[in-house]
Amino acid sequence: RCLSDWSSDVCSSDLVERMLASVPSKYLLGLKTVVLTNSSGLPRKRRRAVTRSRKRKVKIMDASGLYHQAWQGKQAWVEIFLDNVLERFENHWAGRLGFLREAEISDVLFHEIGHHIHFTVRPEHREKEDVADVWKVRLGKVYLRQRRPLLNMVQNLLRPIIGPLVRRLHHRAAKRMLAIGAISQAEFDEEFKKGRPGD
Repeated sequence: RCLSDWSSDVCSSDLVERMLASVPSKYLLGLKTVVLTNSSGLPRKRRRAVTRSRKRKVKIMDASGLYHQAWQGKQAWVEIFLDNVLERFENHWAGRLGFLREAEISDVLFHEIGHHIHFTVRPEHREKEDVADVWKVRLGKVYLRQRRPLLNMVQNLLRPIIGPLVRRLHHRAAKRMLAIGAISQAEFDEEFKKGRPGD
């Protein structure tokens, strides 16, 4: 469902349905709805409410997304606040690049689905945000492979030639993102856990 005033190419059920279609169905059992909305449209009571992330309180109106667990007979659902997810693209030329906006939305969606997997399918005894970040990386890779098969084919052809260089550049960029807090340690470790950056 879309309750946002963002343009139709962003606020599109097709976009989210494409992302959801890449997730194995066993991980989506019990997840009823994904709602695309704006934090600015929240009622006053919810704007003042808080949630917890990594043992810190975060105002709901500042969150990019929320996972709502099943409760009192109601199924689990995900809420994505498009204005918060895409705010850095507002009034910026990059906002016209659909694949960048798609990447931002998929990061949030797959992170929230990661919470669903953690609570319903694969419980782990560690920081829940780290678990969700790991699933975000895994699900994001699957989605990209399905979404851009031609790019994957080109990458596979060029890997023997430029693979090591690409891996080094990717590793270096990820280290910078980790240093400024753009990604978590869990994301970094999952991305490079095999010791072969980018694989």
